[in-house]
Amino acid sequence: MVSIVKIYCKTLLQGDRWRNDVVLNLGVDGVITGIEKGRPNSADQSIHGIVLPGMPNAHSHSFQRLIAGLTAPQGNQSDSFWSWREAMYHCANRISPEQFECVAAWVFTEMLKAGFTSCAEFHYLHHQPGGRNYLNSAEMGERLLEAVSASGIALTMLPVLYCSAGFGRNSVNDEQLRFANSPESFLQLLDIYQNTIADKPLCELGFAPHSLRAVPGQALQEVLQSWPDKTCPIHIHIAEQPAEVEDCIEHLGARPVEWLIDNFPVDDRWNLVHAIHLSEFELEVATASGATAVVCPTTEADLGDGVFRTVEWLKNGAALAIGSDSNVRISVTEELRLLEYNERLRSGHRNVLTTKDSTCGRFLYQHAARSGAVALGQAVGKLEPGYRADLLVLDREHELLVGKQPDAVLDSWVFAGDNTMLESVWVAGQRVIEHGHHQSEASLRAGFTRVVKALQTS
Repeated sequence: MVSIVKIYCKTLLQGDRWRNDVVLNLGVDGVITGIEKGRPNSADQSIHGIVLPGMPNAHSHSFQRLIAGLTAPQGNQSDSFWSWREAMYHCANRISPEQFECVAAWVFTEMLKAGFTSCAEFHYLHHQPGGRNYLNSAEMGERLLEAVSASGIALTMLPVLYCSAGFGRNSVNDEQLRFANSPESFLQLLDIYQNTIADKPLCELGFAPHSLRAVPGQALQEVLQSWPDKTCPIHIHIAEQPAEVEDCIEHLGARPVEWLIDNFPVDDRWNLVHAIHLSEFELEVATASGATAVVCPTTEADLGDGVFRTVEWLKNGAALAIGSDSNVRISVTEELRLLEYNERLRSGHRNVLTTKDSTCGRFLYQHAARSGAVALGQAVGKLEPGYRADLLVLDREHELLVGKQPDAVLDSWVFAGDNTMLESVWVAGQRVIEHGHHQSEASLRAGFTRVVKALQTS
């Protein structure tokens, strides 16, 4: 393939080693066709910072950014995930399509500014408030795609199947009507989205049975058997809360992950979101299945979900990706940092999540990037021929990074840094963030601000 663009990189993380003075050769689609030694004068563009593969965000509900900071009632020490959910429902049932597009466009921009170059959007705002279809049944999903175009992020759209209000229930509650589909209507929606994204090179399609409590086994079986794409990623909330586990045992006679693996062909296309409350047996069978755990430490801490068993999961050789979930915070470093800090608090040791061949920061970053790529079904997470040139560039002149070796730069960003250390962010070989800013940042932020003000006064 003929190279369309050449990008010189002073220092780049390729595989498990740092390389200096290399040129990325890119095809017209922004995919790397080759990597060779070179100099700035042999390339179209030059990057002098520390270049990493961009980080995939493996779990997001973009609209939930609107309730950040609004779910802490004064003096209510019995507040929980379930009371937080009521606040989320209230927000979800007030957003118009136009508002949804503005919110998603800004949240995707915030992700890019944080170093997330692709996102798996767990999308369940399908219908009008009250449950009536829009004239265009894919209205809300198409608004997401417009937000992708405005921001420049890559997207794996995960339309959510939602059928029931809980285990043993045959219908949804009133506040869930906007989310609900039958298997038949959901398959029609998937078909529409598949056609819609066919000409969008930065978009992929998967699907998401919301959870075992919201999707009866028969409904999930119908979708799995009927949907012709047998390779697309599947994401499911599972074992997030103890009450969910208890209800699953009562109604299905088994714990959630155990029941799922007993009844469905769980393999490496499956992604278990949260998966916090696992028995020893579930941990064993889940890691053996090839499924990826999608862990969202900041949201899980905010909701009081619990702490994922990261050490045991990784020791079994399984994949682990990160997500920003409710978007109460949007930060690659905070998610990675909290993964490690949870294990330090649990064990009393430092640098728990690492290997003998890698520093803690590099291990965390590379593992999450590579696993996130699998979770999204996108050729990202590595800088190799055949992978898209999603690049995150750390500023080697930042006061906490200057003079450090590349591993120390990466560790410093993960454990002592924030977005100010990012020099630029690229998607498919196109620079979308430069010195912390997006070219359309002012208008995208203004759109989000208008929605916040409108919802506060409505």
